[in-house]
Order: sequence, then structure tokens, then C-alpha cells
Amino acid sequence: MVGERQPVFEREAAIRGVHALMQPGYPLPAGQRRPAVFFQGGPGSGKTLLLNVLTDRVNQYVPHAHVDFEDSRHDEIPHTLSVLAERLARYRPRYRRLRFPRLLIALLVAEQDLTLYDFEQAREVLRQHLKQRRGARWPQRFLGELTGEQPEVGISVGVLTLLFRLPLQLLASALALFFPIFPRRSQRWFGHRDRGRTDHELDTLIELNAWAREVRNAPPGLADRSARESLDKLLCEAFLADLRDAPRRVRALPTPLLLLDNVDAPAGRAFLGRLWEARPPLEAGGAAEPLTLIVTGRHATPEMSDATVGRLEDVLSEPVAGGGDYPVWLSYPLPDLTRSDIQRLLSDASVRGPVHRRLARLVHEFSAGHPEAVGVLAAVLARLPQQAESVGELLAQPSPQVAESASPLDPGSVPTAEEWLLTRLSPGDDDLLTALARCSAARDEAGGLWLSHQPDLVDTAWLQVVHQVAPWDASASAGSAVLRQLLRRRLARVPDTRVGWREVHAKLRDYCAEQGDLAGRLYHQLAMDELHDVALELARQLPRMPGADWLALLHQVAAAPLASVEDQGRQPHALFHEMVRDSGAASAGDDTLTRVVHLLAALRIVGDPVNGTARPLLYTQVANALGALAPRSPDGLVVLQQSVKEYQAQALWWT
Repeated sequence: MVGERQPVFEREAAIRGVHALMQPGYPLPAGQRRPAVFFQGGPGSGKTLLLNVLTDRVNQYVPHAHVDFEDSRHDEIPHTLSVLAERLARYRPRYRRLRFPRLLIALLVAEQDLTLYDFEQAREVLRQHLKQRRGARWPQRFLGELTGEQPEVGISVGVLTLLFRLPLQLLASALALFFPIFPRRSQRWFGHRDRGRTDHELDTLIELNAWAREVRNAPPGLADRSARESLDKLLCEAFLADLRDAPRRVRALPTPLLLLDNVDAPAGRAFLGRLWEARPPLEAGGAAEPLTLIVTGRHATPEMSDATVGRLEDVLSEPVAGGGDYPVWLSYPLPDLTRSDIQRLLSDASVRGPVHRRLARLVHEFSAGHPEAVGVLAAVLARLPQQAESVGELLAQPSPQVAESASPLDPGSVPTAEEWLLTRLSPGDDDLLTALARCSAARDEAGGLWLSHQPDLVDTAWLQVVHQVAPWDASASAGSAVLRQLLRRRLARVPDTRVGWREVHAKLRDYCAEQGDLAGRLYHQLAMDELHDVALELARQLPRMPGADWLALLHQVAAAPLASVEDQGRQPHALFHEMVRDSGAASAGDDTLTRVVHLLAALRIVGDPVNGTARPLLYTQVANALGALAPRSPDGLVVLQQSVKEYQAQALWWT
């Protein structure tokens, strides 16, 4: 499974914080709930892995429930609540069973057909129904009656299809409310709902039944929004009230855990919003729900914007914040892996012993520390009988995540690690990927936005998604840095019969020329492999520009990616000799131009983290070329010579 190789030491601070927060003696101010914890990270950052680790730590000991809102089965809040209640109600030795009578009453009443009765008759029907004695098998019989068949693993027919899609086996086996009858206080709760209301409980239940009937009878997607919101909110209130009614033994133990993954998905935002609204104000001295809420997402939720947010790390050092509002949320941005983390991870994975620091550095430059990308490359390395010499070699191998389950008769059906990562990190289908790949060619936001509005390159149907992904921005996160490199490699593979690498960079070159952007124009020219022409312009600028400015221009231009995926996979020194040989004849007799050609070619190759580790020659070439060019700069002798020392040090490091 991707990410399982993520080092444990990257998660321990977060796990210790959650552990501290769960403790029954955690010092909360009077009338306060435990803060909810938000783990923030992009795709592949380890959010789900962290929740899985937390689940493993508490499994068999503490009641817990884990749902992922990217799973379409959780689009409906009643279904999600039933799953959460089922999992929290599983037997744990010290806790026994958590019970959810209010939630089950609400679900039972929601499924009653009261259309044949007037108001008073409906009240009496509900009163008698709640008085019925119910044995241990009652939940199964209840659900069997609703569908006309024996409970199975799920439900796809009957009245529940349009309303709840309740998981029959889960609710039947694990809500497990083994009451002779529903407790009277659970029924009375529907009158006051912990908000000081004076309604009669049966009136509230009849209203709940009307909301459910309206939702059930409406065409899919056309149910009255007010009815659905009211129904969902009341069910959430019942769920939380059942938790607040937990026995004293539960409150003397670490709190149960509610783990909500990808809560910024539409279904997750809807559920969290209803759950937040359902929490009643706590009276002075009132006990909150014995619950620790853990959520993950790429972006902060709306609930966080209206509340005080603290840092999870503070739980370890100072549980109660001094002064100001006590935090309602604690945030923890999941950290990217450092170079030392990556070297340790790769070495642990390699069957050939410790991995050299050179490969670890290239993996770090390629991945920017993105946990899932590193995990995939480490899993590939673990399957290789020899040490790898480049990131490109690892990307070209079959994806271990698919290869393990693929048919041996059809090895061609297994995607490469590169293809698998691109699928994981990018949204949408092939046409959207094409649009994103074209826009990834831009070197900055201005160029990317201009490119996205070219109708011959980007279909307007994809415009909003392209702007959200912003494939030209590698600085947004480690995941965006990996995605941009993968998209540019995809663009480099486009056949000549379609709009590909050269056409897109030519458009950007002309755009930069119109804008007077010299660095941009030369960058895109170099991306089109016009090495000699770009070197000629840089040689002309050398005596005209301040040394520091010329050096900055050089590095901006040299960042242009290699135009060929095959070139990216070649050994650096072989590629360098080919590039300078092709430009050698045109530079004959002009020593300055020859030096700039060598300088630009070497910098372009070492700037690509995908090719091999044999780089000392290239750094030596850079240092020699800069040393020879330094006296030709009007005031840059010191600046260029200082850069020479830096590249000489790099040559030693890579040796």
C-alpha cells in the first residue's frame, strides 16, 4: 500500500498530540469541548496513512470509527451516522458497548408510514411502537421488514434506496441496542433536545417522519432542501446526545475517536457542517461528549474560519492555552520528508544495502519530500535486484501497487510508477490531463493563465479545473511540484501529429517577447533546444549587464526542462557531450560563446532531477566556464568567482 514506507518518526508528534487529547484528565476549561484536530495535506501527503496508524493504535482497546468521504457511499448523512454508530458500538472490554438509542429511535420513526393516520392516530401508533419489547434480534427483523428480505451486506432496493442506503448488516449487527424497550429518557430527549425546548417528544418524532417522507418521495436530487437539512440535523443531534449520555465508566477512560478522512470533499463538508450545528451549547458545569474528533483535508473547512485555531504541537507542551479564547480546532500541517528521511527510507527499502546520498538527493529534488511519491519510488527500489542510478529508472518500472495484483499473463497492463503517480496526483480524464500538461509548460502564473485562455490549447470546459490545479505553480506544495514534472514529461511524449512540446513553448516564447520578458523568451527557446541561439544572446548580455543580474538571468534561463524524455533518462555526461558537440561548429572561433554553451548545457542537465547521479563532470564544467567568463563581466568578477567556488564544492559532493 502506498505510503506504508513513510517513516514512523514523521507521524509520532501528531500521534502523541492525539493521545494527550484523548486522556480523561486532559485539562479542559469549564464548559468547553475537546478541540477537534485537523490534519492538513495534499494528495499523497500521508493523511489516510496517519488515520490508519491511529486506528491500529487504538484497535481492540478504544471505540473508534473511521470513514472516508471520497467514498460515494457516504454521500448521505443518515448512512454515515449509522456506520459511525455501528463502529463505535463494537464491544471493547473496559467500555463494553456504546449505545445509540436516540439515533435508532429516529431511524425507526423515519421509516414508518404514517400517511394512513390522522395526527392523533399517528401519535398513538408511535407511542405503541416505542413501547414494544425488542429482543437482541430486533434490528435485523426491523430492517428485514423494510426491504422484504433478509439483511445482507448492503441495501439497494426498497424505500431506503432513495433515503438512507443504510448498511443492513452493519446496523443490524452493531447498533446492537439490546434494550427490552427504548429507555424513557431517550424518548423524552426528543422533546427538549438538550436545548431547553418544551415540545412533546411524539410531536417532534411526527415532524421527523414528515421530513423523511418528503425526502423519500421526492425525485432523486429534488428533495426539499429544508426537509433534508432538518432531518440530517436532528439525526446528528441524536447521535451526539447518545454519546453525551455515555456511562460514567466511559468518561473515566480515553475518549472514543471519530476519524473523518477527506472532510473537504462535498459530502464531508456537508456532514461536518451538520454535526457542528447539532452541538448544543454546554451549560456551566455540563459534560461534553466524550469524543475526540480527528479530520483530514487539503484545505481548511468553513467551520475553522469562524473558530479559534491552535497548533496540535501545543497540546504536548501546554494543554491549556493561556489567555484568549480556548482553541476550538487544533491544526497540524503534515510535514514533507527531508533528505535524510528519504535516504533512510530508500536504504531500508533497497535489497542491495544502503542507498548512496546522491540518489537520495535526486529523489528529494524530484519529490520535494512528497510522502506518496517517495513511497512509490521506494517500493520500486525494493523490487529491483540492483541499485538504481536515476529517478528516471525508477519511474519507468512497473508500479508495485498494481504489479502485485496484476495477471502474470498480461504484464503490459501494469502501469509504470510514473503513470500511477500521475493518476494519483491529477484529477479527471485524458483530455483534462492534456490541458494540464500544456499549461505546465509555463514558467510563471502570468504565462500559465495566458496559455489557459488559448482555445486551441485548452478547452473552456476545463478552464476552472486548470485554474484550481495551477500546473505552472510548483511552489504550492510538494505534490504540485511532482505533478508539474510528471505533466511536463507527458507533454514531451505527445506525437508530432498533435499540439505538443515545441508548439506550446513557441507560443510562450512569442508571448514573453511581446511582454518584453527576456528571461521568459530565452527560457522557452532553450526548452525548444535552441541552445546556440540562447547562448549567443547570453554572451551578448554578459558585458552589458551587472554581474549579479547576468548570473540571475543565466539561472532563470537554464531552468528550462529537457525536451525529450529519452534525454532525461540518459547519463548526464553523455548527454552533455552530445549537446555541446551539436553546437560546437557554430561556436568555433568564439571562446566566450563556447564557454556559455558549455555553461548552459551543464546547468540545464544538473537542474533536472530525473537523470543520473554521474554529475561531477558537469559541475566541474560549470565552475570552469564561470571562471573563464568572470573577467568579461564589467563588475561581476567577485560575484561570478563566488559562484565558481560553490560549483566546485558541488563537484566534490557529487564525486
